[in-house]
Amino acid sequence: MSVRARQAALLVLALAATGCGKFQQARECGTFVKTVNAWLASPGAKVAAGTPSEPRQIAEEARRTAQHYGELSQSLAALNIQGEELAPRVKRYEQIAESAASTLREVADALEQGELAKARQKRVDFDTVARGEAPLVAEINGICR
Repeated sequence: MSVRARQAALLVLALAATGCGKFQQARECGTFVKTVNAWLASPGAKVAAGTPSEPRQIAEEARRTAQHYGELSQSLAALNIQGEELAPRVKRYEQIAESAASTLREVADALEQGELAKARQKRVDFDTVARGEAPLVAEINGICR
């Protein structure tokens, strides 16, 4: 094989590899978006009518929401995203969902035990966790555009 033929073959392989990487990224982005959108559209994402006022009702709502976030965390873990740019961000999103679930369970536990100050603090902790979602979504959107 001539030098020119080898160079052409290497160029074709390089272009194919780059194209495959972009195709994989697009596929993984689509899978991720579909998973999150399905989670957002599911019945567990719907906010109950009215605002619960009793600690017991608030605890029940916190547990339902915690379960919903736990389901998201499990769904994201099952995706098996491998892309160099996307995988660590999906992992962070999974961790946010798991942390949100854990914190909401702690809110419910505190309410059920009558520890209102602790419940308020855990709710603040949940809000802090939730604030990490928007910047991460912006990063993922930048990758998946």
